[in-house]
Amino acid sequence: MNKRVLAVIPAYNEEENIVSTIEDLRKNAPDIDYVIVNDGSKDGTAAICRERGYHLISLPVNLGLAGAFQTGMKYAYAHGYDYAIQFDADGQHSAAYIDDMVEVAEETGANVVVGSRFADCKKPFS
Repeated sequence: MNKRVLAVIPAYNEEENIVSTIEDLRKNAPDIDYVIVNDGSKDGTAAICRERGYHLISLPVNLGLAGAFQTGMKYAYAHGYDYAIQFDADGQHSAAYIDDMVEVAEETGANVVVGSRFADCKKPFS
């Protein structure tokens, strides 16, 4: 893939999940950059990220999911990324599907691609 892709990972009190989330990204989408947006966590999320050298933006207060994702989107824009993907810090998203989603965006010219683990059959694109 020649496009620059950033996984934006909003994280609030995810000390128990953040390591496995980043390991999933590194294993299943090694060509994807990431930034963790620590959304004012009260637990050890930020400390774990700093100890492991993860790419981190740490917000001083909790802005909520929308505010944390907006921070990541601004980071992606400022750093010239072609695509930004919201990727949950709790491990519920699989990095194995990121390349497929970017491919759909490239092929269709879509501005937004939504993946769902709840979809039980393929739907037409719109």
